[in-house]
Amino acid sequence: MKAEDHRQGNRPEGTTTVEAANLYQWILQRGQVSTGELEDATTALGQSPEELAEALASLLALRLLRHAPDEPDVLVANSPDSAVAELVAPLEFEVRQRQRRMEELEATLLAFNPIYFNTRQVRNRREAIDIIDEVGRVRATLAGIARRCSVEVFSAHPGVLSDGAIEESLPKDLEMLARGIRIRTVHQHPVRVHPRMRPFLKELVDAGCDVRTREEITDRIIIFDREIAVIPNMLASGAVVLREPSVVDYLYRSLEQVWASALPFDDETTPNGGYGVAGDDLKRALLHLLAAGRKDEFIARKLSISVRTCRRHIAEIMHDLGAESRFQAGVLARQRGLLDDLTEAG
Repeated sequence: MKAEDHRQGNRPEGTTTVEAANLYQWILQRGQVSTGELEDATTALGQSPEELAEALASLLALRLLRHAPDEPDVLVANSPDSAVAELVAPLEFEVRQRQRRMEELEATLLAFNPIYFNTRQVRNRREAIDIIDEVGRVRATLAGIARRCSVEVFSAHPGVLSDGAIEESLPKDLEMLARGIRIRTVHQHPVRVHPRMRPFLKELVDAGCDVRTREEITDRIIIFDREIAVIPNMLASGAVVLREPSVVDYLYRSLEQVWASALPFDDETTPNGGYGVAGDDLKRALLHLLAAGRKDEFIARKLSISVRTCRRHIAEIMHDLGAESRFQAGVLARQRGLLDDLTEAG
């Protein structure tokens, strides 16, 4: 480490250096030293005057050194416990004060919830439905609901999450898992081989999240504590927050059916090289859409894969079936009963 890197302005606040630690030990061994005796430290510790001055300033800032009462020219070594009490205790007090303030604000604001939803119910003839039309407000609303979640988060996500969505959701999901919240989430099969989604989901699984995948997911949905459901706003950007018990329960039971037909995401069933057990599931879904006469672009969008990947899978299927055309592949698949276990793809 260069000497200039030791300067106070180039180090984070609250850090120290080897020189400071050596000076602290040197003074501690003597009990106390006068400022005049500090010149001996340059020889004893092999420090330059600049390094000594910086180390002294660091120790004084960290309260590991203090001036003796009524003797400003005498320095006394302070215990780390005393330094903690002097520096950290006020910060802890400030944190507690801010936490109390946050709780008071949250309680004050949430007290208006009954007024808000009761008024909306009368005005719109709809019970406990909140339409949020701004992305920023959607994120803030989801964050607030997640903080108050106490039992479970159950969700389904089509396609692949963006880098920003992964970066934003990962710490929040890990925090909820650390609080003992059960998290179940369903994605589409391509996340098993996606370079961003695979490590993201693997980290969640390692933290205790239940992750499954299936060939198709209709749309995104998040259900908190089986009491609040958040779905996309189909008429505009944003989301719809549902709190009506019958609606939320219906959506929850529907998502349970999706979950039951999905495959677990783990290292044993998802090797690094491919889809694992989900590979056949994905190809059957692709074959069913192919037999229904769907175009490559529609199939790719439905299964959240690229058109190029879709065409590669189609070529593999046609080769495996010995088919010379897409139509013949569909006919052969039906004759061999490969489509019997699938429902009609929309």
